[in-house]
Amino acid sequence: MEFQPDQVGLKDVGREAGVSHSLITHYFGTYAGMIEAVLERRIRLLREKMMLRLRESGALARPGELLSSLFQALQDPIHVRLTRWLMASERPAADHAFALRDRGLHLIAIQVAEAIDPRAGAELVSKIEIGLVTAVAAAYGFALGKYALAASVGRQVGNELDADVQQALAMMLEAYLRSVTGLRP
Repeated sequence: MEFQPDQVGLKDVGREAGVSHSLITHYFGTYAGMIEAVLERRIRLLREKMMLRLRESGALARPGELLSSLFQALQDPIHVRLTRWLMASERPAADHAFALRDRGLHLIAIQVAEAIDPRAGAELVSKIEIGLVTAVAAAYGFALGKYALAASVGRQVGNELDADVQQALAMMLEAYLRSVTGLRP
């Protein structure tokens, strides 16, 4: 991505894509609507990837592997730039891109709860949702503030720090899930 999101308009996007500005406006309405659609698509693909991993045998015992999908997505500078722009813009579109109209984290929480106990009720789903929201918030917070956070502890940004943060977050998520579900490793 050559420019910051606020430096590009729909006409520029249309020119790069080889389509008219009015076609983009027809489908997305506004620039924020286009970014929302791009992020929503990225987040939906990420969620589908995670849900597939959850179907693998023993996946719940390996939260680090599940978080790796999220951390990989957050290593994409385009994803992070668009996320930062949309969140900082305080536009209503930010809520839609992350909430997804189909409540993606809720769907993952249901799948996790059913894997733990096929008769899982709303209370367990709610507790799992809190763990997921916390993990996703921490991962996004790290991705958006990585350079400042690394500097605050005298570390260099790089694969080692990413792996350490991912491992710490996975351990926290695993401990939380054990505490609310009674699961043991």
